[in-house]
Amino acid sequence: MKNKILTIGIVLVTLSLLLVTLKVTRDGANIFSRSAYHQFTPNYEAITVAGDLVRIEVSPAFNFSFAFMEPGVIQHLDRQYTYDVIPPELLNGLLFQGIHQPQKGTTIKLTVSAPTKIYFFFHYQVDGGYSDIFARLNGWHLCPQAPQYDIYNGDHGLKMLMYEIDADSGTYTIPATTEERACFSIVFISGDRN
Repeated sequence: MKNKILTIGIVLVTLSLLLVTLKVTRDGANIFSRSAYHQFTPNYEAITVAGDLVRIEVSPAFNFSFAFMEPGVIQHLDRQYTYDVIPPELLNGLLFQGIHQPQKGTTIKLTVSAPTKIYFFFHYQVDGGYSDIFARLNGWHLCPQAPQYDIYNGDHGLKMLMYEIDADSGTYTIPATTEERACFSIVFISGDRN
């Protein structure tokens, strides 16, 4: 009898995870792939929040997920780097977790369903051209500080710039990168939290 109850419990947990996976991959979005990033543990609560707030399309496509921005959160799915220093305005925001070095020509389309403050930050030495791109983008403003990652292993994670925009509901496109290795992240703060 105990084995039968245990088996039923395992089946129910498996079905629950399958349903969550189906929900977060609605509209064909490739939120995460356990086979590609076997060490990554998805934050299902953040993924659910993201599904209600934002739709992201990256081209060329790569795996991504979401987490809440807090000290120690994983920066990118394919690295173990963590954000260690976080400006207060980003705390508990919705963090887009992509890959560490997307290829040249990467375009990002963000569609938000409600007024949202969007923060886009990147490594300014390995920026894929974002320093020049954001200097010319209308509505985006340079912030006085940016998150820092991997602060205990040299200074590479200290070299970050951050831009912000007060976005109304709608679509915002970040133009294609002009160089390889665009190390970036995005945080969304819903309008009801501003």
